[in-house]
Amino acid sequence: MGKIICIDAGHGGTDSGAVGNGIKEKDITLKTALKAGEVLKKQGFDIVFTRVSDNYINLGERCRIANSKNADLFISFHVNSAGNSQASGTETLCFEKNYFAELVQKSLIDNLGTKNRGIKERKDLAVLNGTRMNAVLIEMAFISNFDDAKLLKSDLFIDDCVVSVAMAVCGYFGIKYKSDGEKGDSEMKKSINVILNGRKETVDGYFADGKNLFTTDFLRRLGFSVEYDENTKEVIVDNEVKNIEVIADGKKETVEAVFKNNFNYVSLRALERIGIIKVDYKDGVVYVNSI
Repeated sequence: MGKIICIDAGHGGTDSGAVGNGIKEKDITLKTALKAGEVLKKQGFDIVFTRVSDNYINLGERCRIANSKNADLFISFHVNSAGNSQASGTETLCFEKNYFAELVQKSLIDNLGTKNRGIKERKDLAVLNGTRMNAVLIEMAFISNFDDAKLLKSDLFIDDCVVSVAMAVCGYFGIKYKSDGEKGDSEMKKSINVILNGRKETVDGYFADGKNLFTTDFLRRLGFSVEYDENTKEVIVDNEVKNIEVIADGKKETVEAVFKNNFNYVSLRALERIGIIKVDYKDGVVYVNSI
């Protein structure tokens, strides 16, 4: 193919970068950069690194490495931080907005599910104004945000970042990204964002044949009973009693229900307890009266 990609792991050595929630930026960026190099090599690209270990490389030298190798693209991995611990999400920085930056940001958001902070022009950053090729600086997530930091500690999240960027690089050069997952060419290990009872959770899974696949541990978190029968070698998933919210005469009430076949079934006694109906049982007949 002959295309050269320069990959830059932000910070390093005496420059730790941002620090928060038990992790350092320089460690996350190095891990991500090395993995990105491996994945892009498998796609047929030639890779140049600005650093491959925990050492300090000044900004001018990073640009010199990329320029001297006549790299076709420059990708710098970073981790964001803010005084406001609520700040979160992913953004792509570039000298001026361009097609490659758009591909990178879209691919990251599509695969990570993090807050989309968009593409931002930064003409003041050395690695963006000192490189002669299209260059992006990726802020993967906020180390200062508890939930984002939890993602940054996850190898699955790092893998998703790497694959997202590799897909963008392939798209930029008009070639098809070749998946190389652990279980075959059509599969890719993933961390998958889901909304669980109104709260965003990240669960482990696989992306295979266009589908997100979850482990049975995720079903347990949804309130199902999951057991394994040693004799039949079958996984048994049982519906459990759940609490659901009911609006009774404008007032929100919580009642027990059983979820079966995609429906919530509420007992009449539960509805009687919140004052919606009056229930009597006599001679095998259930008598229901409204109140």
